[in-house]
Amino acid sequence: MTDRPGHWWRRRVGRFTAYWPTCLPGVRFLARGTLTHLVVPQVAGTHRATAARAAARLALDELGRGIAGKHRPEELECARQKLALAISPWHNPTGRPGLWLRARLVLLLPQQDADRSQRHQDALRDVELRLAQERLRRQELARTVCADQNTARLWWLEQHLDDLSALDWTSFQEAILPVVGTSATESTEAERLAHTLLYVWKRLDAMPGRQARFMATARTLFEQMGWADGFPWPPPDDLEPATPSPTAVPLPTEDEQ
Repeated sequence: MTDRPGHWWRRRVGRFTAYWPTCLPGVRFLARGTLTHLVVPQVAGTHRATAARAAARLALDELGRGIAGKHRPEELECARQKLALAISPWHNPTGRPGLWLRARLVLLLPQQDADRSQRHQDALRDVELRLAQERLRRQELARTVCADQNTARLWWLEQHLDDLSALDWTSFQEAILPVVGTSATESTEAERLAHTLLYVWKRLDAMPGRQARFMATARTLFEQMGWADGFPWPPPDDLEPATPSPTAVPLPTEDEQ
């Protein structure tokens, strides 16, 4: 990059106008101003005057589209500044040897595109507001109505104050009451079960030889409840054999008595 490439008499200035799409579909920026490019001597690998003008316009259009396409319509000022930083100094576009250009452009948002952008923003705000209201409603419902049964009954009654004949407590018992306090109850029961299993695990680990006896007792209980088929029982070889307690005394049989 250089500040003043070539001689001044090889520079050409022309008007430039283009519509560049924003990142919002259907909404465009309008760019208009002047484009200055350098016509280099006709040697191998360089451009003629007409070809240089076409190449300069294509390069500027590609650069401008890349900047405009990364901004929303409401980010017009940011796009303006980035475009000015990119095109104001003399620069040689990548992949175009011998071509030098600079431009002075004004980036605008036409009224038609501004109206489209405003309608999009209004619709987006409506959707976000509706989602926020639904989220707050669910949070309030979980915090108050589903907290305890008395609050749930009052809420159900309040929903039917205008038409008490439509008050159906059967529907309340079937649809509303089962979810009241469910989360807290399930959490409490899960924690209690976890503590129980942890206690059992520690006791079995501290008393070698009791694993097989415990698993046999547990399996008998599961079979009586009808749950034995769905439990992954470990094979007997993986369990330590139960060793009789040294203090255990066998009970006499009837013949011995």
